[in-house]
Amino acid sequence: MNHETMTVALGDRSYDIFFGREIYSLFQEWICRFYPGGTVHVVTDRNVASIYGDDIQRWLAGIPHDVLALPPGEEHKNFDTVREIYGFLARGDAGRDSLVVAFGGGVVGDLAGFAAATYLRGISCIQVPTTLLSQVDSSVGGKTGFNLPEGKNLVGAFHQPRAVFIDDAFLLTLDDRNLRAGLAEVVKCALAGDAELWDRLLAVGGKWKSLSGEEWRWVVRRAVRFKASVVERDEREASLRRILNLGHTIGHAMEKSGGYGRLLHGEAVAMGLAWEAILGMKLGVTGEELVDDLVTLLIGMGFPLDDPGAALTSIAAAIGMDKKRMVSDVDLPLVAAPGRCELRRVPLAEIRRELPGIRAEIRERSIARELNIPAGNAIPGESPVSNLVHVGDEVYEIRAVEENAAPAVPAEVGPGIGQERATAVEPESERAEHPAGPEPSPAPSEIPAAHAAVRTVTLADLYWSQGEHSTARRIVGEILRDDPANLRAQAWLAARAGYDLVEADLLGFLETMAKEYGYDLS
Repeated sequence: MNHETMTVALGDRSYDIFFGREIYSLFQEWICRFYPGGTVHVVTDRNVASIYGDDIQRWLAGIPHDVLALPPGEEHKNFDTVREIYGFLARGDAGRDSLVVAFGGGVVGDLAGFAAATYLRGISCIQVPTTLLSQVDSSVGGKTGFNLPEGKNLVGAFHQPRAVFIDDAFLLTLDDRNLRAGLAEVVKCALAGDAELWDRLLAVGGKWKSLSGEEWRWVVRRAVRFKASVVERDEREASLRRILNLGHTIGHAMEKSGGYGRLLHGEAVAMGLAWEAILGMKLGVTGEELVDDLVTLLIGMGFPLDDPGAALTSIAAAIGMDKKRMVSDVDLPLVAAPGRCELRRVPLAEIRRELPGIRAEIRERSIARELNIPAGNAIPGESPVSNLVHVGDEVYEIRAVEENAAPAVPAEVGPGIGQERATAVEPESERAEHPAGPEPSPAPSEIPAAHAAVRTVTLADLYWSQGEHSTARRIVGEILRDDPANLRAQAWLAARAGYDLVEADLLGFLETMAKEYGYDLS
């Protein structure tokens, strides 16, 4: 059996990372050599146990051990699960000479690592990462911890593993979504410190599913080598290691805002990479060409770059709870060039002020990439990209309609909608068949006093789905102001009544934070 070894040099906390295919015999040999008299306590999750449960028993045959299978998912990365691990170790008579084996993805690695760091004031732990994300990121470097309702990974400890076993055979059992999520951390490593890896990723782009086994091994080892080199120079994140947080400030805020478990960690990191790159461009650090390449790469890989269910107010609040915050500033890594990051201390209020503009540009660039047109440019002869909206497989243009225009009411609408004014929205495919020509100028008596966009419940639904709840409510409120008997608008408002209390609570929280820290909540 061939395998490759990489050493993370940290003095008396140094350890080896073993790479290979089907390296279970090496895993067994290592335990027998270094922990001949101690007990082994394997922490995994139910998904991993359903695939590898029999293999774990076989690999540890003849070695005293027990296995705990936790419920899977980021939503279970909390103190209740840590207490479950503590109970498992206590019932198994784990001692200072015992070994915890974290066998699973990043959640398992973080939880088992934290339990090992704190049980009996610290016992040994090794990592056997089974996902791409955990192989290239969480299994290396010694960061452990869990989430609080207030924020991601707010409780944790540095506890270096005694060894890491990275077997690329585990990747064969991953679905596309989990494999793609791991690629986000690879993209992060490339941007933060490996220009050659960045060039390789750009060349692969959306064809990543066709990578061969050897190509996957090269990608994993390259990412791990970069992270290990950073950890060796800054084990406890005093300075340099903070570049590994690239994409994670806004990414973690996305995870929390959408509810843990809604997004995979890598999906949130991909969003964070794109949003923070645009922030870097606004701050004069990141070039527009690099932003364009990054957005193209992430969309080509299949990542969504925004979560419409995450309101900007929630994202802003979550950034304020980020563990990288320094009083009222955030230590933010920004990409200056592929493979080169700069650490900037950015005022939290400035990040929050930029969020609406960042989201708007993300949406425009995403639509532009899908339509294969330059971001910020108009379609020849048509409206700007920012007026285009994707609904399913169709692209729609939203046009302002004069106040006195006749309503365009579909025949199949329900009760009440006939009284509602509608906006002129048509699919791109249909507009292509009817090229726009010069329209006759209205007679002077027909020119309205004001040109305002028409408000409809359908438009409110669109804003709501994109997380712009206040705008959606304002539209429905204006409809009911002009037509109090509109049944559809009444039903829409009643269905969302509960959200008012949630947003009121959040607004109260933000106002309290503003008073305490002097934030500008414009």
